Amino acid sequence: MDKFQDFLLFFPIILISVALHEFAHCWTDDRMGDDTPRLAGRVTLNPLVHLDPWGTIMMAISAFWGVGFGWGKPSPFNPQNFRNPALGRMIGAIAGPLSNILQMFAWASLGLLLQLLFAPHVSLMEILDGSGGWLGVAFTLCLYGVIINASLAIFNMLPIYPLDGHHVLSYFVPASWRPILDNPIWGLVLLFLIFNGHVLGVVLHPLQNGAIYVTRLLVGWPG
Repeated sequence: MDKFQDFLLFFPIILISVALHEFAHCWTDDRMGDDTPRLAGRVTLNPLVHLDPWGTIMMAISAFWGVGFGWGKPSPFNPQNFRNPALGRMIGAIAGPLSNILQMFAWASLGLLLQLLFAPHVSLMEILDGSGGWLGVAFTLCLYGVIINASLAIFNMLPIYPLDGHHVLSYFVPASWRPILDNPIWGLVLLFLIFNGHVLGVVLHPLQNGAIYVTRLLVGWPG
């Protein structure tokens, strides 16, 4: 499969994954009593309202090279609308990565179903070697769904501003520390060090492989 064909499979998956991630934030916040995302028209499965123009351009460019770095439109919320602002903020933050975990299992389950129905005696690698025809394309799509969503879930749970993990960490630290965690300067510095120092791959790759291994144990695919 050449790079352009690969891009045609990779790019839609990352768009869908990011849009559902942001929808999960908005839907959860709305269910917990914060009408901010609903007033902004964000409690919808329409992916267009959840995609940031520059973030989408970055996803398209990076997806062509098989990376898929980009971002969606941040979900608006007002923690003061929650009965417990700190807890509501944490639950709303977890909803995004949780949606990616569910998507990861959904793609893995679809891949397993396809294998059971159409290639029960053929290994995954044999199908992906380019001779699998439409089934190989479908399996590649499912595999990207697993890998992309595992990466999004893990990356977004890093406890760094403005990622979701920093909202989770904020819940467990003393209230006096929260303004420090919410300061974008610290987050930008840490993100710069992570990307510039090639720390991201060192952190993400083992966790990503672990997530895929858990998927194999629970769903049986990829395998």
